[in-house]
Amino acid sequence: MSDGAALDAFAAEVGRPDREVDLARAALVMGAFEYPDLVVEDYLKRLDDLAEAARPALSTADLPSLALARYLFKRAGFTGNQQDYLDPRNSFLNQVLDRRLGIPITLSLVYLEVARRLGIDAEGVGLPGHFIVRSRLDVENAPTSEGDEAGDRNAVIYLDPFNGGALMEEADCAERVRAITDGKLPFSHAFLSPVGARYILNRMLNNLKNAYAGRQDLERALRVVERLLVLNPNDPDETRNLGLLHAGLGHTRQALAALTRYLELRPEAPDAAAIRGHIVALSGRLARWN
Repeated sequence: MSDGAALDAFAAEVGRPDREVDLARAALVMGAFEYPDLVVEDYLKRLDDLAEAARPALSTADLPSLALARYLFKRAGFTGNQQDYLDPRNSFLNQVLDRRLGIPITLSLVYLEVARRLGIDAEGVGLPGHFIVRSRLDVENAPTSEGDEAGDRNAVIYLDPFNGGALMEEADCAERVRAITDGKLPFSHAFLSPVGARYILNRMLNNLKNAYAGRQDLERALRVVERLLVLNPNDPDETRNLGLLHAGLGHTRQALAALTRYLELRPEAPDAAAIRGHIVALSGRLARWN
């Protein structure tokens, strides 16, 4: 699949209301620029097979969502890549399924997709700097502290796929945010709100962008930014990133177009003078070629 066709395929997957986006399919199609021979249906079947393999473990469980976490992150061997967190493979769903190794958001994606196939009510939660899942329970099955009245029971549990599917309380989530941000970001209950497919894809792409930027891999970083702009076409920051990446790769016309668009989107940008300088230099380079 050519780069243009791969980008068009991703646009087709996400060009619909958020609730209608097939998250697993979109995540696999997203990675076609890196894995052009990837057969999407084969990996969707992997998720189907995981669900069927997990089903017996859930049949007698009081908390199927917790039983699924134990199955995926204990028996099936999915685990967090603590040794090489920034390995780009951690952000591609096909590689996570192949290697059973990933980062919080991709391990959460595996959980969410298997849970959906099993009828478990689960959603992603995008904590600052970390990603977990939450599962809504029947109130009568919700875990309670001794002495709780039925009406006080918490009907939501939180699970941490990156850390073995560990069960988390809201206080644990708050502590995780405090640790990640060195206490600079006050915890808000709003951090525990569920997020949709486009948010998850956007965050996966940002992880990939950072991984490639850290490796100075401009070509692959450009492919990622193109996909970020499919999700958010008028994002000024990514429009600027697109222009700078094109410039770094010697794509003068594309760089000029993107940087000019950036100033249209953000005419009072703090870096406007520097970007105008880039535009002048790129224009001079183009004039010398003509």
